[in-house]
Amino acid sequence: NTSFINTIILGLLFFKTWFFQMSAAPWVKKIRQKREWIIPPHKLKENVNYINRDYIAKIRSDEETRTSIQYSLTGSGADQPPVNLFTVDSETGLVKIHGVLDREKTPVYYLRGVARFLNGSHAEKDIDLRIVVEDENDNAPVFNLTTGAVYERSARGTAVIHDTITATDADQQGTLHTKIAYSIAEQHPDNMFYINRETGGIHVMHNTLDREKQDTYTLIIKGTDMNGAANGNTGTGTAVIKILDVNDNIPTLEKNFYECSVEENTRNVEVVRIEVTDEDLIYTENWLAVFTIVSGNEAGYFSIIADNKTNEGILILNKELDYEELKEISMQVSVANKAEYHPSVVVTESKTYTVHVSVINQPEGPRFKPAVKVITISEESSSTTLNKVITNYAAIDSDTLLTAHNVRYAKGQDVDNWLIIDERTADIRLNKIPDYESKILVNGTYYAQIICITNDAPSKTATGTIAIQVKDFNDHCPVLSRQSQTLCYEDHVVYVTAVDKDQFPNGAPFGFKVDTISTKESWSIEPLNDTTAIFRSQKTLWPGVYHVFVDVWDQQGKICAAQELQVNVCTCDASKVCLPRKTVSTFGASGVLLMLLGLLLLLLVPLLLLFCLCGGAGAVGDFKTMPFEAKEHLIAYNTEGQGEDKVCDTTADC
Repeated sequence: NTSFINTIILGLLFFKTWFFQMSAAPWVKKIRQKREWIIPPHKLKENVNYINRDYIAKIRSDEETRTSIQYSLTGSGADQPPVNLFTVDSETGLVKIHGVLDREKTPVYYLRGVARFLNGSHAEKDIDLRIVVEDENDNAPVFNLTTGAVYERSARGTAVIHDTITATDADQQGTLHTKIAYSIAEQHPDNMFYINRETGGIHVMHNTLDREKQDTYTLIIKGTDMNGAANGNTGTGTAVIKILDVNDNIPTLEKNFYECSVEENTRNVEVVRIEVTDEDLIYTENWLAVFTIVSGNEAGYFSIIADNKTNEGILILNKELDYEELKEISMQVSVANKAEYHPSVVVTESKTYTVHVSVINQPEGPRFKPAVKVITISEESSSTTLNKVITNYAAIDSDTLLTAHNVRYAKGQDVDNWLIIDERTADIRLNKIPDYESKILVNGTYYAQIICITNDAPSKTATGTIAIQVKDFNDHCPVLSRQSQTLCYEDHVVYVTAVDKDQFPNGAPFGFKVDTISTKESWSIEPLNDTTAIFRSQKTLWPGVYHVFVDVWDQQGKICAAQELQVNVCTCDASKVCLPRKTVSTFGASGVLLMLLGLLLLLLVPLLLLFCLCGGAGAVGDFKTMPFEAKEHLIAYNTEGQGEDKVCDTTADC
């Protein structure tokens, strides 16, 4: 063991001698230690004064052990703005700071340390010196003015539509210094909103927002960093929330009843303006009115439109009215909006308003009635006499409907000179014997025009037509096309149409009149076209069957009187289809009679049985034994009868 230890000691001494010899050899290159931080810089906090410190870092080069080295710094904060914030001792390499740092201006300073020989040449490669500024919570959250919007009547929890309402914090992101907790400091005029503490999202608190009462809310939003801790910095901002409109108000009219007038023989004129009240936002579809004429305008005389600027309803006359035929019209009008109502609005029944239009009579000139007068004449000369009055075609006064006075007559058109007209009386005479084969005839009819001229100034004229039928005769009167019609309960209008087998001018236009003696109910009549009239019941008819008797005549006055029209009034569904009637049992006089007969028979049956069973042996002997086979067809009714062991004395009552 001792020899082994001595051997190891000798080996170590030999290795030591060899190592120093090799180190001193001129051909062996030295391995130098690289320049390094002797004291690396720590993170420097912002807003802290490190000026009085001897140094904050130190740099050195290993060349300083052999020669003199001069140190310097380069980069932003050294030889670049801010210049001389950091300096280094050129001999010792100690780095000093000469100001207070602000992380929000410069979070990191990137400097480079430079080592030079006295001759100015680089002793080493430049080394990085990175100085990190540590954040301090010295900035409060900052808000910008935020505007948002939400619809009125929104449900609780509805998010307000707005730009990003989050605040900004200049401190270091990702730290508690910039983690902001949001809250609402104030609300004006009412507390109607709440805010998400983490996201800053604003939501509706109550579903009672009403734009018509309050259209803007102002919120003071508070943001506190450090996640809302008591030592956090706080900033405030303003959020203005506008309440958007929904169609939650039903438009109404100023009055329930409107009365107006219009002159006859005019059209395309404004009759009346109807003012609308709607509290929704003006000039929007929630405010703009839409009018509907519910009833009373079946003939299409009127239309109603809305003025988009004033929102008034304008009643316009589209067709000319004739005072002599229709003196007044009563219509039911409803109003709604262009937009659909909000779900919060429940409309059970649409309100209607009455518009009563009176027709003003105007002085009118004469007119011919009928406009085309038909005369039937045979072409046989034996039955036709020249210069004999064949008809009178005097015009009537349009206002009084009586024969016109202070007028004169003349022929307007008489191609083949068939007629002579008396200038004063309008008597028509033949100037020629009618010729059926004449090429002038149209479908066997010769047409001529008669003119009526008033004698006043300025004069008025009217033109009528004489139609001489050489072949056809007016042998048919107009009849109702349908003898039965259906009318829904609470409706008032029935369209009645007539047909006539005769051709023009022996047919339409037709005249209609209700026979008020035979008809119990009250009906008014309005013309719709040449063959159809509007029958309007003056009262609401209860479900049931009604009989209306109608007189109808053609253009020449040929009448079919007292035609029966059966009107079936029923309860209808929404599509105006009659609902099936409930069957109701009735018990009349015949039922009572049958009931009495039944009771009488019930009283007679016991007497008959008593007579059969107790009427004597002779009576018993009249019964015959039923065949055995037939017994199995008898049906047991559980009715007790005489037992087999019963003996009945024929002289006594049983």
